[in-house]
Amino acid sequence: MKKLLLATAMLIATQANAADKLSFPHAAELTDQAKTIVFQEVNESKIPNSKHREMICLAENIYFEARAESIEGKAAVANVTRNRVESDQFPNSYCDVVYQGPVRESWKTKQDKNLAQKDRVYYPIKHRCQFSWYCDGKKDIIWANLERTGETIELNAEAWRKSVEIAIWTLGYGSYRVNDNTQGALWYYAHNIVYPTWADAKTTTAIIGGHTFQK
Repeated sequence: MKKLLLATAMLIATQANAADKLSFPHAAELTDQAKTIVFQEVNESKIPNSKHREMICLAENIYFEARAESIEGKAAVANVTRNRVESDQFPNSYCDVVYQGPVRESWKTKQDKNLAQKDRVYYPIKHRCQFSWYCDGKKDIIWANLERTGETIELNAEAWRKSVEIAIWTLGYGSYRVNDNTQGALWYYAHNIVYPTWADAKTTTAIIGGHTFQK
């Protein structure tokens, strides 16, 4: 029993130490093991520091949009995000594409008329974003482990690792490359949940898992 407790404590400490070394900006809150997964995949893939922020933005988008999807489904969401980056209709970075939508300034910074623009705080307007998870009003947490015990939440941890891997591959690093399995799609919707008003005006290019892809 003592050995088991010691091993558990060492695992939690290792995760915390690795997590402390990470300083990537991100929209979601990551548990220690989620951060450790990022650290491991970054080290293994040798993705340069200059690409870390873009990778995290893309990985979070894949996770929250397609956590329960297959690798093909996750790759499809990554491809739509990449297609938008490469399209003149959308911003030209992964983070700007993922966070695209109208914003409102925090009332705290809005009160100070002399505050520099770079120091002002803005929040996305609820339900007005391109990707719903980013502004649905809910706190975004990647639960790869339980906070109190450090116990791994297997399905979440695996989904997050795959999301990070696919993000790295999509950016052109790591062991694989992600081909566009959406045939150039710029939009998609969860067909088991909703049929958006704009769908009739677009052409369906693929149906993968729970999403219909269009351009």
